[in-house]
Amino acid sequence: MRKEIRPEQFLARLQLFAGLGAAELARLAAGTTRRELRRGETLFRQGEQPTGFHAVVYGRIELRARSPHGRERVTDIVGAGRSFGEAIMFLEKPYIVSAKALSDALVLHVAKDAVFAELERNPAFGRRIIATLSAKLHSAARELDTYALGSGEARFAAWLLRAAGPPEDGAASVTLPATKRAIASRLNLSAEHLSRILRHLVAEGLIEVRGRTFEIPDVARLRAWSKT
Repeated sequence: MRKEIRPEQFLARLQLFAGLGAAELARLAAGTTRRELRRGETLFRQGEQPTGFHAVVYGRIELRARSPHGRERVTDIVGAGRSFGEAIMFLEKPYIVSAKALSDALVLHVAKDAVFAELERNPAFGRRIIATLSAKLHSAARELDTYALGSGEARFAAWLLRAAGPPEDGAASVTLPATKRAIASRLNLSAEHLSRILRHLVAEGLIEVRGRTFEIPDVARLRAWSKT
């Protein structure tokens, strides 16, 4: 059974709201609603108008974009403790992605009216939002750089290293947050291409595959290989 959490307690953990006091968090929590999703349930659809942003308490949310030609690709997989949709909320434009639960999930929706009201009261909050969104933009630009310039193997290795996080060397373990097909779409690869990459990495002794878990015997070696 999952432990209940008060919205203000969870909001306080988000980078966006770091440093806010109890009164500010209480006002934002008053504008927050809970949404429990079953696996496969849609949170919102591309083209709908946002009324705030979302934060994942538990579970995984897949963000997927459809091109004008009907092609779909996964743009992100958002796990517990992360928020999404802040930038599009400020732009006041329709969603450019759809969001669906990859597992049972609990998502908080923070109303834009509550956020905008707090911005009027607290200029320091505005600076925090600018810093947070700038950091996300920087991260997205670096990721786009890797995906645009690197080979398929380099893109997957870069993703795997980011998912592994610290340490910089030694062994690490990564459990896929979604299906291999979804990860392939996220990296702009076909499922068949990803399968070939996995076979190559296993043959090179760079990873070991156990179901949905990838064991990296030597993180430093994989990092060095990804740059060759």
